Amino acid sequence: MDTARTVLSKGRYIMKLSTYVRRSAIIIFFIIPVVLLVGCLISEYDEYRIKLNADGKSGTISIINRNVQSDQIDPLKQQEDFNNLLRDWKSDSYLLEKTKDGVYVKERKLFQERHVLVWKEVAIFSDFHQLFRDVIVGDRIRIGFGKEETITATNGELIRTKDSTIVHWPQATKEFVLKVQRNNFKPASDFAAKFKAYTRKSTRK
Repeated sequence: MDTARTVLSKGRYIMKLSTYVRRSAIIIFFIIPVVLLVGCLISEYDEYRIKLNADGKSGTISIINRNVQSDQIDPLKQQEDFNNLLRDWKSDSYLLEKTKDGVYVKERKLFQERHVLVWKEVAIFSDFHQLFRDVIVGDRIRIGFGKEETITATNGELIRTKDSTIVHWPQATKEFVLKVQRNNFKPASDFAAKFKAYTRKSTRK
């Protein structure tokens, strides 16, 4: 489990990425409960954008996880992860969980794009400092990533070391952008194929 995502999962909102990605959610957004998260879900590409309102506290979080998969080898456990992903996409319980975390999910989508499964979530929150308190250090917001991930785009400043990368922003920042790629991504699952079969079956009903 990578450090950055672990941190993320600590965040209340944190996309349990939602749950799916829960295990690796990037701290970025500490809050990103997004989807990835529940169990053993992972994704190859993650995009996070947080935009604060004029009050400097409330705002919007947008999360996109591309090529969502399971990190399990066992087909039965892969299916369990896939079922959990569908549950978070469809059920009201996921929305209620996020509300308890201090985030109101306005939009959640699960779809296939360019032969991979994609999760997209947009949510609003009332208190940025409360949600991200674990990554606020002095007058900066800081998020750390291990060598398993590469920062492909950000409006923050990067500090690179031999085994990690730290992204940080001044606390006065109003918009945070971060895109991350997981290196050597070789999952045993094929969620795009599972989702295609699922949608076909649903259409026939």
